[in-house]
Amino acid sequence: MFALRWTRSSKPPRSGFTLVELLVVIAIIGVLIALLLPAVQQAREAARRMQCTNNLKQTTLAMHNYHDTWGQFPYPGMIANKLGWSVSILAQLEQSAIADNIDYTAGDHRVAGRLMYGPTKIDAYLCPSAPSSEEFSPRSDEEYGGKKSYAIHYFGILGPWGVNPQSNTNYECQNTSTAFGGDCTEGILWQHTSDMSDILDGLSNTYMFGENSWKDMPYRRAWLRAKYSDSRGQLYLISKNIQHPVNSGNATKWNSVAFGSEHPGGASFSRADGSVTFVPETINFSVYQAGASKAGGEALLSN
Repeated sequence: MFALRWTRSSKPPRSGFTLVELLVVIAIIGVLIALLLPAVQQAREAARRMQCTNNLKQTTLAMHNYHDTWGQFPYPGMIANKLGWSVSILAQLEQSAIADNIDYTAGDHRVAGRLMYGPTKIDAYLCPSAPSSEEFSPRSDEEYGGKKSYAIHYFGILGPWGVNPQSNTNYECQNTSTAFGGDCTEGILWQHTSDMSDILDGLSNTYMFGENSWKDMPYRRAWLRAKYSDSRGQLYLISKNIQHPVNSGNATKWNSVAFGSEHPGGASFSRADGSVTFVPETINFSVYQAGASKAGGEALLSN
């Protein structure tokens, strides 16, 4: 007789995650994502801010090249044809296809020979951190062929509004009682032309452009427009006074809308020497104003 013999199966035992182990792994992955996501977002914002800085440098360099050609900076806006610096430097921004064909003689922005270029995107005029809703003008009279005109996120400096701490006198501003607000005259891009010799405070101490790309901007306009004038006063569309702190939304008049951005904590400004600085919301306001005047005798200090 044969004895019965029990043998173990040759198949290995099954192995796998228990439910508890699976939940632990999922929790660890969630923690890692929570830790990495802010770092990724910060890296992306740093890249966008760098591109914004490059845009300001490129635009300011174009102003220098324009000055080399014509011996002065362009107007911020002219009543006769309502064009200004943003159109004047197109050739220097390698946008000759527009610069050579746009209608410079018309008295209204709505003529086809001018407005047809509104839907053309000028990358150097747009901050990549701005929300997509701020890339276009909301106005129907700035559309062409059913397409919206692109906006502009960098404004020239008309001048400071307030008291000069050096002389203890008011900065010069005109038409202060008008509906659009006054237009200050001590900046580089005031209502008339300036040249390098007018910047007595020094190129590295004087702002030329400031960023206005924030979503709270109440009056976005097409990049090709510069100035509007009627019985209510003079409306500067792409140049502004410095009257309010960075990223403050308390301006009620167009000419003094605050500069601001979607970059955390401040906005980028270019100086007349071509450098770009990040101006924080916490900057001393007198120092901020000093940067807006070209010959006020103040010092811009660190910002």
